[in-house]
Amino acid sequence: MLSNRESGDGRPDILLKPYDEKQSVIIIEIKCVKKFNEMENMCRKALEQIEKNHYAAGVFDEGYISVKKYGICFCKKSCMVKLKKED
Repeated sequence: MLSNRESGDGRPDILLKPYDEKQSVIIIEIKCVKKFNEMENMCRKALEQIEKNHYAAGVFDEGYISVKKYGICFCKKSCMVKLKKED
């Protein structure tokens, strides 16, 4: 597990690389909001941030064949998760 290490043009909150390159790399970007009705939009923004900053750059060069990208948003004790899978 890698946390806040440079990847692409920035730093993902969490980057998980399995030992087996046939398994998916997991990139997680985490956000927090004060209102419940903002959670879905912020999950989308987290996924957009992963794309915009090219956090998946380089993992395919390392031999990995797929990436799963998660945008996670917290509001008080609630959590929403959005997934974008790439092969």
